[in-house]
Amino acid sequence: MIRFQPSWILESLPPDAAKSLFIPLAPHPASLLWFKRLGIRMYVNDPVESRAMLLRTMLADGERFSEQNRRRFNRVIKKSLDLQMNPFRNWENKPFSSSQLDYLFYWREAAFEIPEPAQRDIFWSAVAGVMAHWMAMAAAGASPVYPPDELLACMLRRREEQLFETAEKVYALHLPIDELGEEVEAEVFVVPLQFQGRKPFETDQDVMYHAWFRGDPDLHAALGEIEAARKGWVFDWKTGCDVATMLAKSGKAAYAVFIWSGADLPPRWHEENVAARLREAFSPRFPESVLRVKAADASHDDYDFLLTMASPGHPIPADHRSYSPDNMG
Repeated sequence: MIRFQPSWILESLPPDAAKSLFIPLAPHPASLLWFKRLGIRMYVNDPVESRAMLLRTMLADGERFSEQNRRRFNRVIKKSLDLQMNPFRNWENKPFSSSQLDYLFYWREAAFEIPEPAQRDIFWSAVAGVMAHWMAMAAAGASPVYPPDELLACMLRRREEQLFETAEKVYALHLPIDELGEEVEAEVFVVPLQFQGRKPFETDQDVMYHAWFRGDPDLHAALGEIEAARKGWVFDWKTGCDVATMLAKSGKAAYAVFIWSGADLPPRWHEENVAARLREAFSPRFPESVLRVKAADASHDDYDFLLTMASPGHPIPADHRSYSPDNMG
């Protein structure tokens, strides 16, 4: 799982260099709120429909969930539903209880009764928060403290707390990678580089939520859709990633920044197999580069990496966390 760190990205750039960002493949939307609070213009895209919906809800200048919809759709289920009628019944104890599945079934059906698309998105995004909470509790072997209706109400309030206006607009996009323009006029091109997943479906919140969002419990199909949408932009252990296409999408940026997390392998492996590929492909436009490394958990070879590349005439600040191929250990 990538640890996306906005402050670290800005520290790697000169002051005031990041007045606008282009992020073709978004990290979790909540991690971008820091940029929004600073008034940085953002062009953020996610080709996966369920995640693009979260982008719109969390980042765009949205609206509050109406009190009328709150009263109508956030209800207590007093009688258990027929499990055989529930399309998500195969998820019982993997990781949801039968009661939680009742609510997941009801909430998805209820969402389609909300006529306003923006209001429906808010409701869907609140359910995403509930599912993430339940999955985290299940992974920890703990029982939920709050009943589902109270938890959903809490997530709706959290979404409202994330609403604030800024001087600069945020453009939340849902486009296939191939359809993104190649002349975006953002100053910084940011790619949160993900690695091909190794964790089981039942613990992958993106896969589980996407399956719920599309109304199909088939986690293999959900994963297939996500992987197809992100093809070439997720690092494959054998083939790497599509660095040529990434370079083509960098637009008119003065800086290109890649950020990723890695476990079970030493920093030199990432220098030689990830950073070196990116440097080679991007060097015609971004000849200067600095790789920064942080130890997240040295006992497990768990590190975070930040590769900053600059076009001619644009300096990169150096600091004590900067590494080159000659001093990587």
